[in-house]
Amino acid sequence: MKAGIVTFSSAHNYGAVLQVYAMQEYLKSLGIEAHVINYRPKEIDNVYKIYNVKRKAPKPIRGIKKVYKILKVNLTERWRIEKRNNFEYFINQVLNTTKPYKTLKDIQNALLQYDILIAGSDQIWNTELTKGFKPAYFLEFGKKAARRISYAASLGSNSIDEKYVVFYKRYLQNFDFISIREEEMKGILKDLTDKPITRVIDPTLLLDKKVYDALKQETKYKGKDYIYVHYIGNDEKTYEVADKLSMTLGIPVVHNRQKGTFENELDYLFNGRPEEFISVIENAKYVVTNSFHTTVFSLIYEKDFITIPHATRPGRMKELLDMVGLSNHLVEDVRIMPKLETLKIDYKDVKKRLLEARKASAQFLNNAIYGELPDKHDENYFKTKNKFNCYGCELCKDICPVQAIEMVEDEEGFKYPRIDKDKCIKCGLCEKNCIYRKKIEKEKNKDFPLIYAAAYKNEEVLKNSTSGGIFTALYKYVLSKKGVVVGVEYDDNMVVQYKISDNEKDCEKFRGSKYVAANINNVRKEIKDKLEKGKLVLFTGNPCQVKALKTYLNKEYDNLYSVEILCHGVPSPKVFRLYIKYLEEKYKSKVVDFKFRDKANGWGTGKGGTIRVKFENGQEVTELGKYNNLNRAFANNNILRPACYNCEFAGANDVSDIAIGDFWGIEKIMPEFARKEKNGISLIKINTKKGKELFNNVSDNLEYHKSNLKDAYRANHKSATQLNENRLELMEQIDGVEINSLLEQYNQYKTGMKANKEIKERSI
Repeated sequence: MKAGIVTFSSAHNYGAVLQVYAMQEYLKSLGIEAHVINYRPKEIDNVYKIYNVKRKAPKPIRGIKKVYKILKVNLTERWRIEKRNNFEYFINQVLNTTKPYKTLKDIQNALLQYDILIAGSDQIWNTELTKGFKPAYFLEFGKKAARRISYAASLGSNSIDEKYVVFYKRYLQNFDFISIREEEMKGILKDLTDKPITRVIDPTLLLDKKVYDALKQETKYKGKDYIYVHYIGNDEKTYEVADKLSMTLGIPVVHNRQKGTFENELDYLFNGRPEEFISVIENAKYVVTNSFHTTVFSLIYEKDFITIPHATRPGRMKELLDMVGLSNHLVEDVRIMPKLETLKIDYKDVKKRLLEARKASAQFLNNAIYGELPDKHDENYFKTKNKFNCYGCELCKDICPVQAIEMVEDEEGFKYPRIDKDKCIKCGLCEKNCIYRKKIEKEKNKDFPLIYAAAYKNEEVLKNSTSGGIFTALYKYVLSKKGVVVGVEYDDNMVVQYKISDNEKDCEKFRGSKYVAANINNVRKEIKDKLEKGKLVLFTGNPCQVKALKTYLNKEYDNLYSVEILCHGVPSPKVFRLYIKYLEEKYKSKVVDFKFRDKANGWGTGKGGTIRVKFENGQEVTELGKYNNLNRAFANNNILRPACYNCEFAGANDVSDIAIGDFWGIEKIMPEFARKEKNGISLIKINTKKGKELFNNVSDNLEYHKSNLKDAYRANHKSATQLNENRLELMEQIDGVEINSLLEQYNQYKTGMKANKEIKERSI
């Protein structure tokens, strides 16, 4: 069994590296192979850079400043280099770290195969420290089957910034088991998750002292009398208490500040190794600190100590000392410092209390690692009213026997079920059949999946398709067998909807991406009728709609082919509606077609991708997708349905017979094929025997080359789309700001300058 730990493992901070060391060693003691996922976001790494220069200054000035810093450090601050080297050695040699990952995307692309993922300990959920919300610390990566556990995670605060509340609500859902370090966090998080929240001890307290004895490295202070003073920030209270204690006891100070901080000092220790940090505490006569982990190691090594509450985060110190019965050792002011004789510690009682706390915390971990997993299906929308838990598939409406459910559009333009209590007969079918968190059935066959890169041989078809034209090959085959095809089209009012058809003219309308949530209408009932009559049916749609259809049918049909479109997420119909209205007012004509991925400038959504809009009066407008405000809002994940940021179908799932989409990154994998087929190449992922049968029936019309799962998802979505702050801000304003102006605010490629050179308007 393998476990991956993600925390502040790259911080050059004694507590940070020792707590992850403790978690690593504790897991090893359970027989688990533990790895520290070496997540190094710039927001953390920049804090510890020796030669860091702010990027605000012009480049030549930055260069001069960097040279100055290099000279200064090497000539007068060599201790900083030594400190960095000491910590990096510990991080890379003592900890069992993976290769470094700078971003969440880097971790997701690594396709880590851990059985257990653990977030914590430390203040990994403190958005001030991480300079914003970091989903990596909420385990938004790794294989879906991995157990996800938070251990002693901390907010480092007694409140959550209002703008991040929705983030916590979404990403706490990732966890199977949640534990926190401070009791006060329970009250803060209880309204954001329905999962139980357990308070546990810091991982450093899970280990026996003998483990640290084997790790520690003796210092030159062994055998000498000294007070060890360790404080964070410019804390005058810590200085005053330590100075008074030094004078009272007549003992010099070893500290972690500048030379000459204390009148009576033995030495100062800026750059000691973590192993030395342990030793300097063990050998001290007394410890004074405002550091949580210095207090922890004072307890482990049974030292006399005084803790000064941290100026902004006092709660964790208070809870720790209350737990061990030493609350009187928390001194807030030198003027009310208790007499030393009252601070004598009965470590027999402390050890007993710590042992009880350790047993409870170990029990939490044991249950989280080996116990039964909670039923995540309990989290569906009907129970939680959490919009992250509803795909909007409308299955509940279709399956209700008394038509008691209607789909109602919210302020963002997405539909959610509303139950008419007067009609409802409480049969429970809506909850029972809800696809949210339902296990995705997989055909257990070592021959699947099969992966191909492919393109339709007919160049005209290829140019009129979004990617490699595979959908055309599929629908042509099904129509040739007198079957019917289900796809997505625009209606006369540019509303995106699913439709069933038996003719090629309609199927041509299904071609091309439509980046809008589509109405399902009555299609499922029609599909079932066709299937029961023996008709061959090809269903193409988002993976959640494929799952909803299969659940609705409630049985396997040999005459149904299911094809899912690799999905980036479904944007708001309301935003699209408002944008169409904006275009119609600007160009004074009704929009009759909107192509998101026209190939006039080549294949792709970057500079080559083109937005093409046709109007009723014959006018046509094209704009590079890179500059189009609606397209950028979609590409930047700013207008998607909440459930898309929580999607269990993202990545290589097996919900359909075949999955199709763009084969992004093909130019690096099959450069010759990419150079030849500049008008698009599809990714085909075959999941079932039926899918293979369908592919074999159309393969003569394709040029195709075998690939593999890793290459297929190298540049395609492996996990749910990441929620971002821009999405929340933008969607809050869609009723108050003109839509194009609003979308432009969140488009990094402003249309005012570069885009004017690229936009072309012409009459047909």
